[in-house]
Amino acid sequence: MKKLLLFPSAICLLICLNPFGTSYMFSQTTFQKTFGGTSADYGYSVQQTADGGFALAGQTSSFGAGNDDVYLIKTDSNGNTLWTKTFGGIIGYDEGYSVQQTADGGFVVGGETNSFGAGNADVYLIKTDSNGNTLWTKTFGGSGDDEGYSVQQTADGGFALAGETYSFGA
Repeated sequence: MKKLLLFPSAICLLICLNPFGTSYMFSQTTFQKTFGGTSADYGYSVQQTADGGFALAGQTSSFGAGNDDVYLIKTDSNGNTLWTKTFGGIIGYDEGYSVQQTADGGFVVGGETNSFGAGNADVYLIKTDSNGNTLWTKTFGGSGDDEGYSVQQTADGGFALAGETYSFGA
């Protein structure tokens, strides 16, 4: 069982082993790690990676180019940091709500950006290589607020995003 706990000043990764299925009474913590700096940092998504480690996506006010940036963290199987990356602009806020390891070993992060795009906030899609280096970014949206909450790679190698829009529809 994987659990990600959120603290206002740090991201905490708590990994529990649960030998009895659905009962949490007998869960045993394998490790607990915190990530972040002196400002507010949040973790919104965690996924176990093919190498047994973890990828975490969220938001950081401690690091990056602007006020709030997308925060991507890769750990080993014991929760030790292998690398961290931030994505975003100098002005505005950027958040990563969903992370998935892709078929090529890289990562895709879905979220929102106020730093780039057409509107107040736009869906933000970031594709990286296996070391978290940016391969490309895309924004989607209109003049209103648009946010991407979940991203999945599709069988044809593309990506599907789910979220909300205040730019389109009735």
